[in-house]
Amino acid sequence: MVEVSEKFRELAQKNGRHVYCRIEVGSVTSVPEVFLDDRIIEFDFDDVAHPDWFTLGTTCANRFYFVVKYGGELNVRDRVLPYISFDNEEWCPLGIFYVSRRYVRDGYASIVCYDKMYSLDTDYVSSLPMPTDTVKIMEEICVQTGLVCENKGITFAVEKIPECSIRDMIGYIAAVNRACAKLDRLGRLVFREYVDGDFVIDEKNCMSIRRNIGRSVITCLKAETENELLVSGDGAEISTLELYNPIMTQERLDSLYALFKPYSFYGAEIEMQGMPFIESGEHVQLLENGLLYYLIASEIEYHYDGGLTARFYSKNKSYTDAAPRTDDLEKLLTELRKSVGTTYSRHINDKMIAIKSDPVIAADFEFNTLSKTFVQVDVNFTVDTSTADFLIVSVYVNGEKAERDAVQYMPGTGRELVHYYYLAENIPAGKNRIYVTLRTKTGDCYILEGQLIATVLGYGIVGNGNGDVRDRLGFIDKMPAISASAMEMKVVEITDENADCTIES
Repeated sequence: MVEVSEKFRELAQKNGRHVYCRIEVGSVTSVPEVFLDDRIIEFDFDDVAHPDWFTLGTTCANRFYFVVKYGGELNVRDRVLPYISFDNEEWCPLGIFYVSRRYVRDGYASIVCYDKMYSLDTDYVSSLPMPTDTVKIMEEICVQTGLVCENKGITFAVEKIPECSIRDMIGYIAAVNRACAKLDRLGRLVFREYVDGDFVIDEKNCMSIRRNIGRSVITCLKAETENELLVSGDGAEISTLELYNPIMTQERLDSLYALFKPYSFYGAEIEMQGMPFIESGEHVQLLENGLLYYLIASEIEYHYDGGLTARFYSKNKSYTDAAPRTDDLEKLLTELRKSVGTTYSRHINDKMIAIKSDPVIAADFEFNTLSKTFVQVDVNFTVDTSTADFLIVSVYVNGEKAERDAVQYMPGTGRELVHYYYLAENIPAGKNRIYVTLRTKTGDCYILEGQLIATVLGYGIVGNGNGDVRDRLGFIDKMPAISASAMEMKVVEITDENADCTIES
């Protein structure tokens, strides 16, 4: 977050604010050309930490594009310093940029520029003796590039420097420091860690808000090195943070995982008033309908055309995947069921089941629960009868037979549709097994292939998730009680003058 006064923050969030802009352009040694609002047509400032979704070790260059009234000459690599103010006194810097492309025609100049990170895609050639460490590498990079490094991070040993660009090397070191690497608004190289921020974006300052319903939770880290894949934690693809880092070790990855657990945020896209002091890579909060949602400032697009607006992105995988495939949806659903403590399994018989007087297992389920819960068992099948008299359905929960059997009378000929329901209570956390057996009292019958559908559904959505009575409250149980105790009925005596019977309350 750019250091500005409390007055500046208040003015930035005020409705009907006045916005001032100043852009200084020129070489480092010359007097800059200063453009004020009377000559500035518009600008677009793209402040990026995660171009795709939240991860570690990114080294994104910020882009600044502007159009001004100007008929002079601008040179490639001229320095550009833009500022924003709300009182024409205190100015918030947007960064230090260098002209990459310029187009001047009919008295107007269109300029595209980037910060210094854009020019760091050259090979990193080190003269350090091996082994070395990350701090020494950062010091050498600063000498080679002229960068000012605000924080070189924690010292980690490096046995071998991989073949890479300077920009990549900075990213590798940022990742082991649980950060992304950025050039801040003063042009300094910083490692921006993902820690909770105190700034709150109020919905009153937003034109539109698109937010994910569920939170993104980091439960697994995967790092690919030059010769192995390192893993710490466990989780589905959507909750796994993946990166390539040749200087990563298992010990460092485990340490990062310990810092991330638990770590969650919401994905969102917000169109809002431009708050120029918010920088990408920071953790902020959104106040919406009286609730706070933690967001990552993955990317902020500022636009100025006399007023200042911004489009704020908090990018997670579920938000980025605009059209997920069917298998991705299944993974999302599985992850959601795990997060709320719900277990679901479904079984269809893939071959004929012959039922005789000896029990046969018709459906068998093994599953893990995260907490104590209860499980609903449903078995629905069509049975072809021959000589059977009675069909007996039994349920076994972790080896223990249910209290009662279900007995279905069989007419001896034709087909019968049978639906059996059972509620297994006090299912413990951990590995569990539930299976259903079928048998006849005498005679036999059978179920054809694909004619039996069995499901188990473990609950933990409503209430405290511990499988108690609160978790099983149905809709009718939640309806307010209606009492008739306050109502009084009486019959009015029928007379010639009052021939109708009336009821008064």
